[in-house]
Amino acid sequence: MIATELSRKTAAAAALVPFKELLLRTCGHSFEKEREQALLASLCRRMAAVAFDNYDAYYALLVRDRDELLRLTELLTVNETYFFREPDHLKLIADTLVPEFMAARSQRPIRIVSAGCSTGEEPYTIAIMLRERFGIESERLFAITGVDIDSTVIASAKLGLYGKSSFRGMDQTLRERYFEPCAAGTFQVNATIRKQVEFEVVNLLGSAYPQRMQLPDIILYRNVSIYFPGQVQREIFGKLAELLVAGGCLLVGASETIYHDIGILSLVKQDSLFFYRKTPPLIFEERRTLSRSTTTPERPGGRASQAGPVRAVKSGTLLDRPPERSLNGIHRKQSHMDVRERFDAAIALAHDKQYDKARAIVDAIIEQDDSFEKAYCLKGSLLLSTSHFDEAHAVCTTVLSRDPLCLEAYLMLGMIARQRGGNDDAIKRFREALYLDASCWPAHFYSAEISYSLRDEKRARSGYEAALRILEKGSLQKLGQQFFPLIFNAEQFIVICRHKLSILQGNG
Repeated sequence: MIATELSRKTAAAAALVPFKELLLRTCGHSFEKEREQALLASLCRRMAAVAFDNYDAYYALLVRDRDELLRLTELLTVNETYFFREPDHLKLIADTLVPEFMAARSQRPIRIVSAGCSTGEEPYTIAIMLRERFGIESERLFAITGVDIDSTVIASAKLGLYGKSSFRGMDQTLRERYFEPCAAGTFQVNATIRKQVEFEVVNLLGSAYPQRMQLPDIILYRNVSIYFPGQVQREIFGKLAELLVAGGCLLVGASETIYHDIGILSLVKQDSLFFYRKTPPLIFEERRTLSRSTTTPERPGGRASQAGPVRAVKSGTLLDRPPERSLNGIHRKQSHMDVRERFDAAIALAHDKQYDKARAIVDAIIEQDDSFEKAYCLKGSLLLSTSHFDEAHAVCTTVLSRDPLCLEAYLMLGMIARQRGGNDDAIKRFREALYLDASCWPAHFYSAEISYSLRDEKRARSGYEAALRILEKGSLQKLGQQFFPLIFNAEQFIVICRHKLSILQGNG
């Protein structure tokens, strides 16, 4: 009897494998361990609805019929939400972020997107909150959009009809002001607030997002990514980050913050809250002109000493370049440029996020002078910043074949391995970087991050403390500019280290 039951469970688990792979690939949802039963129950329900009794036949239907795949996805989506959830985040938006954007802009409305909005409580909450502060002007000042993969909940959100459980975090006076009582203890959002929010069905893992999601100032992506595996979390977070305007903000749930601190957006602390802001993720430093001491000879592709002037890109301007030189004529003058001028131009373009143009110049430099190791490091950084991890890995390997002591290559390889989820390889690379320079605080920090994710609190604490000691001892500007081609915002890393150590202290 036991053997028969075990055989049945094994067969059921095997039958689920192609469905799990399909759902992971198309909508990003993972159905491992305890979620397998939810997947099995939903499969049985949909198969009964369409009169299928064979897993293989139903799988074939899902592959060719997107509507049926959507119906299955809707059954599997968890839609637990309510009005004014996590109110501290909402207060941050209304009291700090919105006034900041209003001060910087006088024309187009401030765009706010609720990603994974479920039945609409979150975007309606935002609309109500802004209506309270700005009155009728909020209709002109803000454009609010809610999106979700589930067409059923989007239809419900558009209707705006809610039961009492949706109001457990909401002041009764606001409910009376913005909702109209309906039958059987339900309440409907009034027409004024409904008019302020647009809803669309969107697969966050899809290849294209609708126009209303483009260039938002604020994205709320709260309590959604917990259902996705790590690689999917990173992919969707990257897609949303790309949508943001420069300086735009992305808010995740309080419990999700650490999972998205992967170098795509800058983690910012405001009072006791953390959120992400779109600032230039990579700023490039050119140190070919640094003076070297006689005891520290120059290594091609290696780490420079701190002596000598630093040439860097800052606020869109290449410091100590003649101010009259313009980048607009780069391609017209390219044939007359020497390697140094081309390299400077590539750095400036990279700072402006014109990665393709920067790479084109770097490739031309390498073709002209393949002994110029810094061009390879810059190319690796450009590839890393655009998530071309395989190509970046190949470039770093090339650098190390020429200079086995190149700190920057080991650091980039560690970051690539971490992005891929290869923790063991990442730790190995960061240790190699630390062997070359024990003061390489990014290697200490990212090693600690991996240990933290693996719940190895002792190693995590040691890594954060080492990074913090180095950061607190030195000049933030120098520490931020120490490692070519990545310049890190050292001050933000100090905040993160202290935050993580406070959590570990609490756990201890």
